[in-house]
Amino acid sequence: MTIVDVPHGLVRFYKDGPEFPSTPTLIEAEQAYRNQFAEAATTVANWFDGPDYWAIDAAWENRRNSRENAERLVPCAELYGQPEMDSEQILYSENHEIAASSARGRVQAFEIAAEAWEQFENEGVPTEVIGRLVMEPWSERVLEWSREAIDSTKIEVPPMPTASIPSCNLDKLEQYKQPAMPQPLEVKAQMQLPTKTVRQLINAYPELRRPVIHNLLREGETMNVIASPKVGKSWLVLDLALAVATGRPWLGAFETERGDVLIIDNELHCETSANRIPKVMNARGIDLDQAADKIHVANVRGDLRDIFSLSGVFQKLEPGRFKLIVLDAFYRFMPKDSDENDNGTMSQVYNHLDAFAARLGCSFVLVHHSSKGSQSGKSVTDVGAGAGSQSRATDTHLILRPHEVDNVIVLDAAVRSWPPLESRCLRWSFPVWEPDDSLDPTALRPERPRRKTTTESSPAKLAKAQWDVQRFVDSFVSQTPKTIAAIIRAAIAEDLSERKATKLFKEAQAEGLIYRWRFGATQPIQIATVPQPE
Repeated sequence: MTIVDVPHGLVRFYKDGPEFPSTPTLIEAEQAYRNQFAEAATTVANWFDGPDYWAIDAAWENRRNSRENAERLVPCAELYGQPEMDSEQILYSENHEIAASSARGRVQAFEIAAEAWEQFENEGVPTEVIGRLVMEPWSERVLEWSREAIDSTKIEVPPMPTASIPSCNLDKLEQYKQPAMPQPLEVKAQMQLPTKTVRQLINAYPELRRPVIHNLLREGETMNVIASPKVGKSWLVLDLALAVATGRPWLGAFETERGDVLIIDNELHCETSANRIPKVMNARGIDLDQAADKIHVANVRGDLRDIFSLSGVFQKLEPGRFKLIVLDAFYRFMPKDSDENDNGTMSQVYNHLDAFAARLGCSFVLVHHSSKGSQSGKSVTDVGAGAGSQSRATDTHLILRPHEVDNVIVLDAAVRSWPPLESRCLRWSFPVWEPDDSLDPTALRPERPRRKTTTESSPAKLAKAQWDVQRFVDSFVSQTPKTIAAIIRAAIAEDLSERKATKLFKEAQAEGLIYRWRFGATQPIQIATVPQPE
């Protein structure tokens, strides 16, 4: 059926681009598109906590409203010249392209930014680093592009975030990226396990690995040092580092093999380390010239790197350069959004550490915190925040627990390649811990009775504390697709913070628990627990 005549001021088709800017109206529409794209990119540069799903949803809503505002209902009888027709057809107001292109620009900038953000997050780059190294230079490049002259013979796409990163920032980003997980090798019929008979094994390895700290740690091994926050474990480890650097006994009990030490510290400022180390040296009677060039310190507070991004640093070290490498504090070297309570995650982390230690021919010491509450009733391997695999994966699990006497701790350790270790008391004498064998190491500080909480508040606090990714998906995502903003709103209504809800949403994506559904260029992405039918 042929349209007789389109009413004045209306057009048949809705156009929000991209179009060749070949008329004054389309040139104005192209400029409106660029202006809104640039404005949205500037907003993105201030997304300090990652993509703002509220803003993205609002942009989509504005785009839909823009189309609805341009719609006009025209009687089919008038449009087709058929008086018997009683239906209506949608046409669009003339010059709607300007508002439509403007709305499209904002949506596209937000969606492009969110997609790039997720890509870098999946590679292990921290959120705040993405904003600083990727989105800020992108927004500046987009602003330049929006002001460039419009060529009526071309449809020009806006700059992309990954193509706008300065070369100096690319090098910095590589330091944060996690190394790609090795893909499973194709199984070949001739592949065999590298087995040895017991005779071959004994002949090939007649001795244990060389000690670094006698009765505690050998080359290629890792040791956890676990204690409650602010107990003084960092001071203790500084004392250990100085003992190894000078070849002196540690705590008067553990002989050491002399070698250089690297301390990577993500909690202390440079000034604090420069102040602390000489204090410990003075307490131990160590001259500056004896150790000043044997201990190397990297203060990375404010430039946080996880254990995977450190692989680039360790790859550049010459094997044998350091006898001991200290990571303080270990929890801040955990990959972003990882869970220290997950055994699989922690096993993977320790596998990487084992590989680093094997390549460098050194030992690792990991300074970590214990879980909350009293530790006196726990076995040695149960002390430490996080998954139990932390104590099983390491070679030495050394713990410090409060003694019933003030300013005294009890040192215990579970060791893999040494005889069992006896407990020992250490007394704090600033800035070092000194052995005190006059005290009973079994007299640990008892657990104090917990104050009872009101029955009204306990269930609410318990429910809030138990939110995890699976419960999040079960509660707010279903087989029926919903917009991201609707999911986040529902979570907030259940007393989750927006930050927590967004974090759980990202974890659900990363674990493959939810799927993206697309409904065309004019509709926002929606989320469901099942894949979108093809």
